[in-house]
Formats: sequence, structure tokens, C-alpha cells
Amino acid sequence: MQRTEEAMRRLGAAIDRLESASARVGAGDLLLAGELRGARDDYARLEETTRVVSTRLDATIDRLRDLLED
Repeated sequence: MQRTEEAMRRLGAAIDRLESASARVGAGDLLLAGELRGARDDYARLEETTRVVSTRLDATIDRLRDLLED
């Protein structure tokens, strides 16, 4: 009977360790998901900035061409 109780205690401790590890991994997944969302937001802002800069540069180049042709 004592062996069974010891085995049950060890099994319970192992389950506790697995649950704890699972919770840490879950928290890590949430952190990674947040970082990914942040990176996507940064990318979208940079993409918009690049679009605006490109449009402004194209307009400036066109104006310079017009000035040089005159």
C-alpha cells in the first residue's frame, strides 16, 4: 500500500510540474503573439511612410525635371 501511495504522490508532483511548464509556455506564446502583432503594426506604419516618401520624391523629381526643361 505504501508503494502505491508513493507512486500516486510522485504522479501528482509530475502532473503539477507539467501544468506549471504548460502555463509558462502559454505565457511565452502570448508574449510572442504580442511581439508579432507589434512587428506587424510597425511594418504597416513603415510601409505607409515609404509610400508617402516615394510619392513626395516622385513629385519633387517631376518638378525638378520641369524646371530643368524651362
